[in-house]
Amino acid sequence: MISLIINADDLGSNTERDRGILEAFEYGIVTSASLLANGPSFGKAVAQVKEAGLPVGVHLNLADGSTLTGQIRGLTDAGGRLPGKQRLRQCLTADTCDHAGIRNELSAQIEQIFNAGLQPDHLDSHQHCQLYPCLTTMITELAKKFDIHAMRTSLPAEPAEQDPDAQLGKELVLYRQLSGEAHATIVNAGIKTPEGLWGMPLLNHLDTTRLCRLLENLSEGWWELMTHPGYPFDQGRSFDGPQRQIELQALVSAEAKEIIARRRIRLCTFGELSCAS
Repeated sequence: MISLIINADDLGSNTERDRGILEAFEYGIVTSASLLANGPSFGKAVAQVKEAGLPVGVHLNLADGSTLTGQIRGLTDAGGRLPGKQRLRQCLTADTCDHAGIRNELSAQIEQIFNAGLQPDHLDSHQHCQLYPCLTTMITELAKKFDIHAMRTSLPAEPAEQDPDAQLGKELVLYRQLSGEAHATIVNAGIKTPEGLWGMPLLNHLDTTRLCRLLENLSEGWWELMTHPGYPFDQGRSFDGPQRQIELQALVSAEAKEIIARRRIRLCTFGELSCAS
């Protein structure tokens, strides 16, 4: 059997991204979303999640925006502004950040979602920061503390030969270097996680043709497909451009639904994964 979680990342980042994610859940094949507790549209997203019944996890964020807890020594500025992806990675590689401050912030992000009246079914991380060993262990400990039974693995499911060139290819080299140890840490902690993560080489390039090809090539097992549907957002970053809507169109397409039905792919959630034997 092929069991597939189709997760939409970055819920709560802006209203247009949120609108697309909800449509991909209500009219398409998305089964789950990851919610930014410190995202600009968090409050509105919570109301939409409750109305739609969309299962959510916590998208732990140490890269973009501002913290919920103020300054973290070695990571943020005095006002709690987060440093961006590259500076975060430098900090984690050098292991110079305040671990206690980071743990306090991640705990606050999880608590924010519980306090909003939601029951998150998994933890994952913005920009895959959970791959760094100090954070992998910390986040598995937080999962146990908050009785959250599942986590994302950022172990790429596609073979390395499919990795693109340029910057994304360099990112995937890093992910492949770190993901094996991170996956083992999650499993050894007794946290449920899929066997691998599909879609990493397709970041910003997931259209209907590529999605259908991916679905045709899925093998048996429990998997997650990472997606980023939405609508363009003029006040956002370059990542919030037209590609978000192209991805949304793929996820609601009749072609993708036909393959899922024909191949008997079981669409599921992290909550179902945590109950699987």
